[in-house]
Amino acid sequence: MKEINWKQIEEWDKKYILRTFSTQDEYQPIPIESTEGDYLIKPDGTRLLDCFNQLYCVNVGQRNETINNAIKEALDRYGFLQDAYATDYKSKAAKLIIEDVLGNEAWPGKVRFVSTGSEAVETALMIARLYKNRPLVVTREYAYHGWTKGSASVTRIKGVKGGMAETNPNARPQQIPGQDSGIVAVAPAPNCMRCSLGHKYGSCHDENGELACVKYTRRMIENQGPEQVAAIITEITQGAGSVHPPDEYIPQIRKMTKELDILWIADEVLTGFGRTGEWFAYQHYGVEPDIVTMAKGISSSAIPAGAVVVNKEIAKFMDEYRWETVSTYSGHPIAMAAVCANIEYIINENLVEKAKEAGQYIQQKFLELKAKHRSIGHAAGYGVLWLVELVKDDKMTPFVEIDRNFTHGADAHTFPVEIIKEKALEKGVLMGGSMPNTMRIGTSLNVSREDIDKAMDALDYALSHLESRVFQES
Repeated sequence: MKEINWKQIEEWDKKYILRTFSTQDEYQPIPIESTEGDYLIKPDGTRLLDCFNQLYCVNVGQRNETINNAIKEALDRYGFLQDAYATDYKSKAAKLIIEDVLGNEAWPGKVRFVSTGSEAVETALMIARLYKNRPLVVTREYAYHGWTKGSASVTRIKGVKGGMAETNPNARPQQIPGQDSGIVAVAPAPNCMRCSLGHKYGSCHDENGELACVKYTRRMIENQGPEQVAAIITEITQGAGSVHPPDEYIPQIRKMTKELDILWIADEVLTGFGRTGEWFAYQHYGVEPDIVTMAKGISSSAIPAGAVVVNKEIAKFMDEYRWETVSTYSGHPIAMAAVCANIEYIINENLVEKAKEAGQYIQQKFLELKAKHRSIGHAAGYGVLWLVELVKDDKMTPFVEIDRNFTHGADAHTFPVEIIKEKALEKGVLMGGSMPNTMRIGTSLNVSREDIDKAMDALDYALSHLESRVFQES
């Protein structure tokens, strides 16, 4: 392999690439020479255990040999074909999803392949509005569904909608004019830690057991007029927004959508393909959606790919029309080869069950940490996706009061997740979160117990440091 001049690489990186999340003056390159399994490897050989799982999408681990070989084989056969043509890879990928992954469920009809999660959401919104012939879509607080125009309209995290923020924390962020032009209504998130409706979990159910956030959503849709509402889109566990719902929330949302005759779009871009210990997170709750968006783990991001699966009724409807939509890279044969190899690898290696077992072990480790650390207010998750709420006292007070409504104009160095990120790095572990007070931890589905222990030891070390700065001896 040709020797790489990393000093030159860093110079080019700083000189020619537009920055995100930092100004040019703030930016410092982090060179990565290669990846392997759950690790990023720096040019000097330093190995970093990656509990970001690179945006929580490398489900089968980095540089998987089976997927790489499938990509190489496809490259020997294909350059590029647009979506108008049939290939063995695309047809097989669709069959694997509909029959092998979802074959024991009655709802799945057909699949449309796209290139990214944002594009999958764009497509799902388009289909829902066409099928129902209604303009409005309901989303939720703290939702993240992507950054392109339609998906951004249903994204409700202030800091990641594509706008700009100055380094002055008192300056108002500049949002993109017209970016929120989609017809959207915003419902409460099921954030039981800090309910925006002022409730506390356990006393927020009505006489029929319906949660206050679900009842509010129902009343909001009734006020808008269900005949105007095409769908509600929800992540199951909110990814960037970092909210894990109570067990009854998803079944109640599904019941509501059926009663009001609107579609339910389940955004499984982050939670899909085994990450939660089921193929898809909605399967934990005994419900079936109308539309599911997929990306990230569909190919373990070896090659970008995404998809939308619709129910049988929608598929039949769409089959009767000429659908005027084009995406250059939809069904790209190389991407489809990666999708096929990825799904078959997950099946053959029983990785969904392994992720479930890893989740049980992680839960045990979190129980041990919570007994030791006052700063852990709540830990929730499943499989290899976990959220940890950090608090500064026994009243569950957040370190950063604005919490999930922050923007990137704030001084992130004061955020507990950033403090933990810096300290965990001393132990060779990458971990942190999108929200100031909430850790988000994820790994590959086949993470080893040794690496789980390494991650938890680093978190233990980082939490001790955080608490030494906050809590005084009583």
